[in-house]
Amino acid sequence: MLALTQGTVGMRRLRGFFILLVLANLLFFAWGQGYFGDTEEGREPQRLSKQLAPEKLRVAGTLAASAAPPAETCRLVGGLSLEEAQRLRVQAGEKAPGLQLAIKPVDEESSYSVLIPALSDRQAAEKKILELKRLGFSDVSLAQDDGPGKFAISLGLFKSAQAANEYLQVLAKRGVRSATMQARRKPATRAQLVVRGQSDLLVKRLPELLAVFPSASVADCPAERKP
Repeated sequence: MLALTQGTVGMRRLRGFFILLVLANLLFFAWGQGYFGDTEEGREPQRLSKQLAPEKLRVAGTLAASAAPPAETCRLVGGLSLEEAQRLRVQAGEKAPGLQLAIKPVDEESSYSVLIPALSDRQAAEKKILELKRLGFSDVSLAQDDGPGKFAISLGLFKSAQAANEYLQVLAKRGVRSATMQARRKPATRAQLVVRGQSDLLVKRLPELLAVFPSASVADCPAERKP
């Protein structure tokens, strides 16, 4: 009888312990679901929801790298005729459209003429030539001009404006004050090409383009002056 009673008490204790365990699990589940208050305060989803415009966050290093423009290079191509420069620009547009080419005409060497402007007719011009020769100027002639300067008198041709101006002063001291200086420039027949583009493209394509222009020369573009 005593053994039966002790067995009954043990069963009751075990049953009570089991019930307490179930209740504890239920309480823990309810706490985890937030039934007892805001339990997500320190968790990651809760912090993300409180961020201001989280979709605008970017990695600074990646942004800076993608914003950097590609390096560009400038080369000056010389030794070309104007026709060759134009042909090279057309070829570059077809074979290397990423390059930018600008033509700079190169003026031929200028000369400066000292002369007496056109007189009224040939007779007046020949009379003036005789006067100049009597003053000791032997290198005088009627200008070779069929236009408005047809009866002008040429007194000399000089390579620089300074030399022409010095001769004008000599003429003035000897009484010839009607002489003037006139610049004579030939049309440009030579040209340079300014080539700009990304460094890797320019280094690769420019030698290919210049392969058929043996007289071409390449140099760095002069540094641009800042205002």
